[in-house]
Amino acid sequence: MSKSLTNQSNNALQQVIATKLARAVFAGFEAMFAQFLNITLGAQSRFEQQKYHDVQTAMRERLQVYEREVKNVSEAVRVIAYAELSCPQTWQLAKNIYGDMVQNHENKPIAHTFFNSTFGAIWDDKKIRTVHLFVLKAKYRSEPRSYENLVSRISFKDGFNHAVKTLITRQAFRVPFSQLNADLQALQTTLMAGAKQQCKQVYELINLNDGFIEYANSLFFRNKACYLIGRCIAKNGDNMPFAIAILNTNKGLKLDAVMMGADQLSLLFGFARTYFMVDTDQPARYVDYLSVLMPHKKRFELFNAIGFIKHAKTEFYRYKVDTTKNSPTNFKYVTAPGTPGMVMLVFTIEGLDYVYKVIKDKFSAPKTATKAQVKAKYNFVKQADRVGRLVDTHEFRYLAFDLSRFSDELLKQMKAQIGSSMVISGKALILKHVYVERKMTPLNLYINHCSNKALQQVMTDYGKAIKDLAGANIFPGDMLMKNFGVTRWGRVVFYDFDEICPLTDCHFRDVPSAQNDLEELSANSYFDIAENDIFPSQFKVFFSANETAFNYFNGEHNDLFLADFWQACQQQIKSGFLPDVYPYKQSWRFK
Repeated sequence: MSKSLTNQSNNALQQVIATKLARAVFAGFEAMFAQFLNITLGAQSRFEQQKYHDVQTAMRERLQVYEREVKNVSEAVRVIAYAELSCPQTWQLAKNIYGDMVQNHENKPIAHTFFNSTFGAIWDDKKIRTVHLFVLKAKYRSEPRSYENLVSRISFKDGFNHAVKTLITRQAFRVPFSQLNADLQALQTTLMAGAKQQCKQVYELINLNDGFIEYANSLFFRNKACYLIGRCIAKNGDNMPFAIAILNTNKGLKLDAVMMGADQLSLLFGFARTYFMVDTDQPARYVDYLSVLMPHKKRFELFNAIGFIKHAKTEFYRYKVDTTKNSPTNFKYVTAPGTPGMVMLVFTIEGLDYVYKVIKDKFSAPKTATKAQVKAKYNFVKQADRVGRLVDTHEFRYLAFDLSRFSDELLKQMKAQIGSSMVISGKALILKHVYVERKMTPLNLYINHCSNKALQQVMTDYGKAIKDLAGANIFPGDMLMKNFGVTRWGRVVFYDFDEICPLTDCHFRDVPSAQNDLEELSANSYFDIAENDIFPSQFKVFFSANETAFNYFNGEHNDLFLADFWQACQQQIKSGFLPDVYPYKQSWRFK
């Protein structure tokens, strides 16, 4: 057989294999999306039946769908590709074929990410070139599209109160409202007052019976609540976004609160909350709509908020690259502010609201955990209900950075502390494993520069954060203030997870009384201590450097120093009790 015929035969075979690879990945994507949607579709029923433990189970199950399907597809691809599995040309061809297959797909950006995930799972630590991925090129970045089919509108022509009533009564539930008229009056009054304060154009047109209410056709479900998202719009385009919280009480449904304006909505879509369940097969368009309501929110934050956390990582990477490229060249990666961690090396760069955390090769004493155990802790947090008190993390493998952006000091520190987790290749620094978290002000630094009033408020919230976590069956482990951050809203959030564990795994004890002076003065413990023993009375040491902070904390939360408090929390958890956690201020709730 001539050489040209052999080449033709090889090319034909490569085309066949590449086509099969593309089809297998596409089938996996469709299967993943269907499973994701099926779990999400049950959200309203779980809400109506008050099956809140099922809500948490469903959330954990949905988080596992993506990785499970990537694994299934990867196994199928290994069989299909066989000898061509490691052939870059075959994968490049498969990518082009797959790109054509999803070109007009409603969820093309998420389909692109699924291909990237499969390719990464197959190639693992081999050299991966972006030519094989749908990432940075402009043609892979979706432009905002019409969301007209996702929203409905109600005119003010029959009066604002009538429009608000229509908005609520259009929502279809199996459970009736317990006191609809009173709830409607509270909602109408609050929306009117909010418009007067935040958007004069909307307020004026409300009084003229002009303009309209626009709302998302799909409800947003999370924890024990349901949220109706929309905005009041004036003729000139001025608008006031809102989110109405609906609870299902023992007496029936009730309107509990309304958040108004982009800033208040951002609390609802915050980075310390678990993910919404939204009944839609058009998630990318919903992100387009949410971006209109909250223009300061990045696309990756919104994809993350509705549960598409893998695609959120793709969007974050684009944001990271763009932010670095557009920042002054003297902006360098530096060690993040705060007390250096014993387990993690943490760095950031000016202009980016995020930090990067890499597990050290060797932990500082007295830490004795392994890298695998630390990763397990972070995975535990990913599966947990974060109740607004645990920062969300994105886990990346083989994340590339511009080497020229690292300060000499940080680069030296990285080589010494995380050498096994980094590779320098040409002009790139590649981290084999890294977590990305929202940047916050460490609590121990915040209290040194805040006013006395702010100190009292933040110490009160510090205690609330610990109690919220306890109610969610989470014990932070190391509760030093350096492990908590303060958000721009003054909210305290926990971000150091290497000692976190289920609260029910702990054994809370009072310190036994010494039998004599010799025991009292002994340098060694005079009683046996098991690995999971916790002594709450010793928590006071966390405040040893700031007596004023301790006094404020102790005035509100001295029960945290008692073993009885923690034991009572454990009993509540074991009895199946789930506390109410509100992603909005208590003062915003309707009376």
